[in-house]
Amino acid sequence: MKPITELGKPSLMSNSTIFADIVIGIADPDTRMAQLVRRVLLTLGSKRIFIVRDGQEMVDMVREERVDMVITEWEMTRMNGIELTQYLRRSLDSPNRMMPIIMLTAKNDTHDIRTARDSGISEYLIKPFSAKTLMERVYAVVEDPRALILSKNFVGPDRRRSSSLSLPPDPDVNHAFSQRKPPVVVPKEQLHQIILDDTPRMVLPDYTLKKKIGFEVPAELIVNPLTIAKSEDEIKNVRDDFLKSIMHDVDSMNSNYELLVKSPDNVRKLVKAIQDSADSIKSRAGIFGYIRATEVAAQLYNFCRSYYDRNNKYHLIILEKHIQTISVIFAKNVMDDGGPVGAALIHDLAKLIHKYMKREA
Repeated sequence: MKPITELGKPSLMSNSTIFADIVIGIADPDTRMAQLVRRVLLTLGSKRIFIVRDGQEMVDMVREERVDMVITEWEMTRMNGIELTQYLRRSLDSPNRMMPIIMLTAKNDTHDIRTARDSGISEYLIKPFSAKTLMERVYAVVEDPRALILSKNFVGPDRRRSSSLSLPPDPDVNHAFSQRKPPVVVPKEQLHQIILDDTPRMVLPDYTLKKKIGFEVPAELIVNPLTIAKSEDEIKNVRDDFLKSIMHDVDSMNSNYELLVKSPDNVRKLVKAIQDSADSIKSRAGIFGYIRATEVAAQLYNFCRSYYDRNNKYHLIILEKHIQTISVIFAKNVMDDGGPVGAALIHDLAKLIHKYMKREA
């Protein structure tokens, strides 16, 4: 094996085959986002990457195809990411209850992260993501798999290891950690027949993926400046296409706001449409360097979801200011934190929110 100092050489990274034998399934209704994730993973040498639009399609796929790893969005029709994870972890029909599952989603509340963790996901990554953060999550599930805990209240990777979720184990939820009833270690071969009951069980870590890429492959070959740079180039190649899609969301927000002013009978529908556009922008803009746009869109999303009152005329002003700020960010091409311009935009928005948020109609 080449020494670590040679792993960054372009000749070694130009045609990576590290993940050539790893089959990956991506579930995301946003096909552009799914294709972007695929482009990043292709730089690792992945040759078989399936893309589906919802959890049920993923279930159908894993029943027919050998899949080594699943990357899933939370919000999907028919079967969402949580339901998909619960199927893969709990169902006796699951082809692999130990399958690594990475949740890639815009949902970033602590409650959401806990819910995902308790459903049995392996890693949690919040949109917008970067090539580096995605590769780090992929590397984590390959290099450092955890034991699987199976109990009536929890099925998933052992949470006693510190993980990317940045949340400590919760013994009140996961009774498998109770000292009074330690888990019974069972072989992986019995996974397909384990019925969930009051007896917690543990299956030791599965190094199948590590074996496929080679036990001697170090982290530096997966998460290093060259692989990250190559993946970021793939992201840059689709930048214009994504920006067109983002501008469509901005135009949609403006149109729905104008309708909201004129059509008070359709408030719920129109506010939900603005919220959905804001969600789309906050998931995508940061990937391409529009950090301020992601920040404002996230704030707009939360305002629509949790605070908007149709009977408060000042809330219309708050909506309008958010949408205007996002529009200005893209019109003036305010990248990263935007420097003085970005700071001024955020300051003006915060000042207006403070002025109007507590006023009654």
